[in-house]
Amino acid sequence: MVDLKPNQLVYAYHGPLIYEAKILKMKNAKDSFILNSDLHQESLEQNRKFNAKKWENVTCYYLHYQGWNSKWDEWVGIDRILEINDENKFKKQELEQLTRRKRVKRESSVGASESASKNKKSKSNGSSSNSTSSQSKATKKAIAVDLVFPPELKYLLVNDWQYITKDKKLVDLPTEHSVADILQDYKIWRSKSLRAHQVPILNEVLEGLEVYFDKSLSLLLLYKYENLQYLNLLKNNTITQEHSQVHVYGLEHLLRLLVSLPGLISQTTMDALSINVLVSEVEELLNYLKDRMSDYQNEYVYASPQYNNLAIA
Repeated sequence: MVDLKPNQLVYAYHGPLIYEAKILKMKNAKDSFILNSDLHQESLEQNRKFNAKKWENVTCYYLHYQGWNSKWDEWVGIDRILEINDENKFKKQELEQLTRRKRVKRESSVGASESASKNKKSKSNGSSSNSTSSQSKATKKAIAVDLVFPPELKYLLVNDWQYITKDKKLVDLPTEHSVADILQDYKIWRSKSLRAHQVPILNEVLEGLEVYFDKSLSLLLLYKYENLQYLNLLKNNTITQEHSQVHVYGLEHLLRLLVSLPGLISQTTMDALSINVLVSEVEELLNYLKDRMSDYQNEYVYASPQYNNLAIA
């Protein structure tokens, strides 16, 4: 962290998210005065929001969150402040994405409930013909994608769901065998059975899986109970722009992505040939994983009582 001064722009945690903020004032731990935006000294008593007892012998900063009403201006410690750089911008965007996922899920749930209520009312009024009419409108037909998913891996996913949603356990992260490591192992193994002109296609598929894993993890692949773990991994810099999600999560989360692929692929604009190539390669990967489950599986651990209280709140 660079030396922080009044008038400097920073990122700052407020609740679970990160916002851009401006340092209006600061107090060094050993000072008996506050340094304002004009770099003049003010007495502690002049600052109504300053809690002398809380910030005694602690360096702290008075922040204004950009675009917010001044009533939200507050004193915070260095633990709430981040330097504005690409790494922290990435962290900010990831937290926003995770929060957006929660909001969309909540709104979808409410919307589905309201829709069901309206349909029920519509039928009771004898107006189901309107619904039939709307359903008859032309819609784009999704492409049917069949992916042979080994039963052994399905059982693993069922157990994964049980451990996390019912037993309140978490995959112990960062994993010893990350998604990136697994795909690299597979690439080496698979390349031995391919002709030279097929290797670039394999590379493209695996690189695409890595990119999609990073982009979709917080949006699609986490159970609600795991969201707080993901936040903690971001906060403690286990996940960064350079050390992304594929280097932290492992087999279980990779399988969650692969089992979701048919539905995701069916909504894309990929042509039939490209889809067949992708599905064929993913099935090879699944069989590879089936034979090496014991090598790549992770331990599940119980979360602390504090984590449990926050995660289910």
